[in-house]
Amino acid sequence: MEEHKMTFVNLKTRPAYYNVFDHLFANQGTIENNCQPLVNIYNQEKAFVIEMAVPGYSKEDFSINLEQQVLKISAEPKQKEVEDDKFLRKEFSLNGLKRNFTIPKNVDTDNISADFRDGLLKITLPRKEETVVRKEISIA
Repeated sequence: MEEHKMTFVNLKTRPAYYNVFDHLFANQGTIENNCQPLVNIYNQEKAFVIEMAVPGYSKEDFSINLEQQVLKISAEPKQKEVEDDKFLRKEFSLNGLKRNFTIPKNVDTDNISADFRDGLLKITLPRKEETVVRKEISIA
């Protein structure tokens, strides 16, 4: 009798740790030839924080804009110090970067702040104070 081997293929498109924050901070894509840097997004008591690993850049290289509910982070390409034909190995480049995130409606957009230190761009998105609307409705 011939033995058959079975291979399992995981067709999940989302990792097991996918949660609501992945949806809230949905990535809007990248521009061709730009790098999509890695990010950490976490939830603090009064704010959301986006940390982006961007070694090789300085704070002056970045442009951070908010259009509607989309936070747009970009940096222009940096000049190459060595010509491409002189490289013996090239595993990274500073071709510019772009990352867009749809932010939650409960973010206080007037108080978003950014900090850059040691190759890490940190953007703090404070939450708005929740207002509870209470009103008695009389029946006519």
